[in-house]
Amino acid sequence: MKVFVEEQRFKRWILISVMVIPLVAGIVPLILAENEIPEFNSEGFWGLTITFSIMALVFILILSVRLRTKIDEQGVYYRFFPNNFSEKFIPWHVIDNIYIKKSKSGFFGSGGYGYRMCFFGKRGLIMNLGGQFGIQLELKSGKKILIGTQKQPEAEQVLNTYKQKTQSNDEMQ
Repeated sequence: MKVFVEEQRFKRWILISVMVIPLVAGIVPLILAENEIPEFNSEGFWGLTITFSIMALVFILILSVRLRTKIDEQGVYYRFFPNNFSEKFIPWHVIDNIYIKKSKSGFFGSGGYGYRMCFFGKRGLIMNLGGQFGIQLELKSGKKILIGTQKQPEAEQVLNTYKQKTQSNDEMQ
């Protein structure tokens, strides 16, 4: 029995850029204003407190984001936290086609990373936290789901194992 498991988080440079850019953009004007506004001490303190509080909440939210994928003989499991509080399961019998998809630009769909619902042509869902490969699921209902992966060779090996098993089950029915 082959099993593929992967857990992804945002890369550190993304976290740093998300925190440093707003920090600099918020603090520099406050520091410059301190010399020009005598009552800055009380107002500036509250402004700084609110700025840091919002930034801390955003940072904690970004740190908590993770994409967990599991593929085994039962089907495909995924969980994109915090969007999905519980694991989602897609059994093999509802999957019409499954394969590894490569993006030319390093990300899928309209660009960027994260959790996106897509409506081009058919209903779809994209979950990606980095990399240029994804596990493309085309369901019998017409829905498409793309789950980003940074372990393309391992995912492809497991998919080939169960894709053959699924095709043989379809032929028997």
